[in-house]
Amino acid sequence: MSEFVPTPPISLYITDIVEGSVVKEGDERFRWVLITYNGEKVYKVRINGTIIQKYHSSGEGEKKSFTSLTLNDSTSTIRMKGWEENAEFMNEFDVGNEVEMIGKPRLSEDEIYVLPEQILKIEDFDQELYLRIKKVKRYLKKEFELPTEKQQEKKHTLEQKGLIFNVITDEEEGIELDEILERTKIDRPTVESVIQDLLNDGDIYEPSTLKFKKI
Repeated sequence: MSEFVPTPPISLYITDIVEGSVVKEGDERFRWVLITYNGEKVYKVRINGTIIQKYHSSGEGEKKSFTSLTLNDSTSTIRMKGWEENAEFMNEFDVGNEVEMIGKPRLSEDEIYVLPEQILKIEDFDQELYLRIKKVKRYLKKEFELPTEKQQEKKHTLEQKGLIFNVITDEEEGIELDEILERTKIDRPTVESVIQDLLNDGDIYEPSTLKFKKI
């Protein structure tokens, strides 16, 4: 029987995970492997983004404690799931936190999710920018198509984009994400998608984490 060789985590965009497939590799002693949208074979993933949803159950009796964190990196969303000790560790993070996560891909009832091994909170904008640039360089080196270049269907309208842009431009000193959500009453994934478009177009910039300002 061949031994499993540990592999380093691979930096990916979430869309390349959820648009890929997760299968079992091996017979008697198998392990999960992710075949990404770009055709890479990955055993351990490294992703970063914003936590947009959280669920925690402390568990009672024979029921195990459980925590689920939904991560958004502007290309798509994916759930991180943990039980018992992992669940308690994951419960330390909250909606709005910008994080970097290393974990293993898993599949349950047709849902691809990640079993986290390590989660680090990102509090430095320079660190977040470094992670973005590093990922772009890796994709370009591999000659992979960047998710921002895909002709993906936009889930937001021009009206929503205009509303969000106006809210940002109304504040000369910049405005935080939570305040944008409160003023526009638009769901978080849509707001984050619009903000990413505005960042890509050079209409706004991010002077600090989750705070946005007109250029």
